[in-house]
Amino acid sequence: MTRKEWTTVAKQRLPKAQRRLQIAATALELLAEAGPSGLTLVDLGARIGVTDASILRHFSDKSAVIDAAIAHFGTLLNEDIVSDVEDPLRRLAAFFARRLAKVQQHPEIIRLAHSDRLRDMASADGAAQLDKHLAQSVQFVRQCIEQAQAEGCVSDAVPAQMWVWIIVGVMRGASGTLPRPLGGSEPQQTSPERAWELLEQLLVKR
Repeated sequence: MTRKEWTTVAKQRLPKAQRRLQIAATALELLAEAGPSGLTLVDLGARIGVTDASILRHFSDKSAVIDAAIAHFGTLLNEDIVSDVEDPLRRLAAFFARRLAKVQQHPEIIRLAHSDRLRDMASADGAAQLDKHLAQSVQFVRQCIEQAQAEGCVSDAVPAQMWVWIIVGVMRGASGTLPRPLGGSEPQQTSPERAWELLEQLLVKR
C-alpha cells in the first residue's frame, strides 16, 4: 500500500495482522526519511493516526517493531524474485521491472538498502536476516548474468559482479533516489521499461 492508502485506513478497526503490517511498513518509511532518531513510537503512531499505546498493543517494544519491519522489508524484496522464466535475460528483465516499479512507489526500500539505518537499529539476529534478504536479490541478479554469459548472450569480458554493480546503479538512478549531484538538480524517475531497454543495449552481446 502507498502512504495515502495506509492513512485512509489508519483509524479504521483493522485485523491484527493488517495493523501489524501497517506499523512495520510505516516504520520503514520513517526510518528512511528521518533516520533512527525519527523513529519513535510517538512519531510512528502519529504517522499512522493512532497512539503510541496502541502500537504497544501489537508489539512488546520498539525492537519488536524493528524485527517486523525487517521481515516486511524482506518480503518486499523477495516477492520480486522470478522463478518461472527459463531464459536468464528475460528472467532478469522481469525482476528488474518489478523491483524498479516497486522502489519508485516505495523509495524507502532502496534508501534503506543503500544505508545502514535499518541495520543500526536491528538486533544481531535482525541484522543477519537483513543481510540475508539483501544477498538473495544480489545472488539472483548474479546468477542470471552468469547463466547468460555461459549461454553467450552477455559478454564475459565484464565480470558478473561488475554487471551487478551496473544494474544496481541503473536501478537506483532510474528510481530518482540518487543523492545530488549524482541524480541531477532535479532527480527524475525513468520508467522500468525504458530503463531496461537502455540497460539491455549494454548487456546483450552483439
